[in-house]
Amino acid sequence: MKLERLHVLLVCNLGYSTGIMVTKMREVAEGSKALQGTDVKIEAHPAGELREHIENFDVVMLGPQIKHQLAELTKLADQYGKPIAVIDSKDYGRVDGGNILKAAILLKLNAENTAV
Repeated sequence: MKLERLHVLLVCNLGYSTGIMVTKMREVAEGSKALQGTDVKIEAHPAGELREHIENFDVVMLGPQIKHQLAELTKLADQYGKPIAVIDSKDYGRVDGGNILKAAILLKLNAENTAV
C-alpha cells in the first residue's frame, strides 16, 4: 500500500528531546524506497502546543516521558479525529527513528482502516 501523505507530530514536554528523533526519522524517510513520492512531514512540539498544530498532522506520537498525559491528550486528538500513541520507550531511548517511523505508519494505517 502506497501512502500519499504521512504527517507525524511528536509531542514531549518542551519539544527539545524529540527534536533529535525528528532528525533521525526524517533521515530514514528520505532513504526509504517505500516512502518515495510520499508527502512526509515530521515535527516536534511541546504538549502544551498540541491544539495549535494538531490539524496539520495525520498522527500524534507522545514521548514516553509524558505518557501520563495520554488520556488528557487523547481527548483533544479525538476531537480532531487524529490517532495518538506513546512512543515505545526502548525505541525512544535508542533514538531508533526507523522503528518509530514504522509505528507512525501503522498508527495511520490502522486509523484509516478503522474509519472505513
